[in-house]
Amino acid sequence: MPKTSFRNRSPLAYGAVILTAFTLICRFLGMAFRMYLTARIGSEGIGLYQLIMSVYTLFATLSTAGFAIAVSRLAAERLAAAKDDAEGNAAARKIFRVSSTVSLSIALVLMVVMAASAQPIADLLLKDSRITLPLRVLALTMPFIALSSCLKGYFLARRRMWMNASAMLFEQVIKIAVIMAFIGTQLKTSNDIGSLTMGVVGGATLGEVASYLYLFVMYLITKKTDGKSSEIKIKINKPLKTVLSVTIPIAASAYVTNFLHTGENIIIPMGFVSHGSDYSKALADFGIIRGMAIPALFFPFAFLSSLVSVLIPEISRDNTTDKEAAKKRISKVLNLSFVFAIFSGAVFFFLPEQISQLFYRTSEATHAIKILSVVTPLMYIETICDGILKAVGQQTATLRYNIYNSILRIVSVMLVIPRFGVEGYLYILIVSNTFSFLLMYFKLKKETGFKQKFIISVLLPAAVTIILGIILTAFI
Repeated sequence: MPKTSFRNRSPLAYGAVILTAFTLICRFLGMAFRMYLTARIGSEGIGLYQLIMSVYTLFATLSTAGFAIAVSRLAAERLAAAKDDAEGNAAARKIFRVSSTVSLSIALVLMVVMAASAQPIADLLLKDSRITLPLRVLALTMPFIALSSCLKGYFLARRRMWMNASAMLFEQVIKIAVIMAFIGTQLKTSNDIGSLTMGVVGGATLGEVASYLYLFVMYLITKKTDGKSSEIKIKINKPLKTVLSVTIPIAASAYVTNFLHTGENIIIPMGFVSHGSDYSKALADFGIIRGMAIPALFFPFAFLSSLVSVLIPEISRDNTTDKEAAKKRISKVLNLSFVFAIFSGAVFFFLPEQISQLFYRTSEATHAIKILSVVTPLMYIETICDGILKAVGQQTATLRYNIYNSILRIVSVMLVIPRFGVEGYLYILIVSNTFSFLLMYFKLKKETGFKQKFIISVLLPAAVTIILGIILTAFI
């Protein structure tokens, strides 16, 4: 009797393991690189880079929002409903092609808009001319990230997780290598924050291009190995409408929330200045929270984010054919996630200085890590609930909740930060993330009826971590 490999017996588990492994490698590389950047450009440079990336993320979201999830969900549904693999593969490619055409068209327009508006954004909005050139360079990535998002959704639906995972690693390696080579040679003796940040942006741009080229080659290989399915002509009734019906609610949510997040990120350093900081100190404080503390807090989330990425098309399949199976899958994921999230938050709460030193060789992020560790478990679960809600067709609900939360944060930032400074912003993050968690969690509970094992997944892990934390800190 022939042996059945783990990959063939459990493609979902295999995909989760592969994606998690690659994600962890990328996170380790990313944190090591962030340590290098912190030492080279300082917290002020990290803050400037975060401001640039806030604007870039807005345009990138406008180019890509909704397409990866739309492709993975719609392609997965057609793969499940097809009479054979050949027909399913052909239908999945049809969805991919329609989505790519729409996404690329939007991205080309946004590339021009971003390049043209870079100077007004830098001079009039952000009040920092050093941001102009980096934004124009980053504008060149718009078509590449748009097409990459569609490719990633397609590979998720096809259960080719290793392709997405290896592309992520390839992009990270290219980006880090280019940045370190440029800073280490051309800017070896420079201490100019603007020039150093430009070097970082150049590497990030080449990384995005390299990632797309890699994914496209993988797509061509996959298409070739599909055999006769390449010859099947699939007709989907109103394909553009089908894709947009899923994409638009998700995109609208991302558009609105990212506009609000970008506005929030612009207001925050100005609020620090109003509280009494000079601009350099305000940028440094912003960089410590957004560029150092929060990335450290989300480092363990690699374990959960990979699982959720794999599960979105699987839950879409189950939700179409067997809602009870979808409910059981969601219950298992959330109970496991609560245990993991609580342990992760406890580590950050009891060892903030050690973690700050480990990641950045400085204690600058200690206080922010300590304060935000309280809400870290809720941030993890909120992100998972958001993804699962989209997988079961609740994009409109996530749109509403994200808008509510963003408005709460902007109003709070405008009222609280000028009076309470950095400390006020940290507590705003706690309140807003708790609010968002409650909305997402109870909506998911209502829609799916998943079973929460409260004692096993919440009370017991919380009690154990508190006891272990007290014992641990007594010996440190």
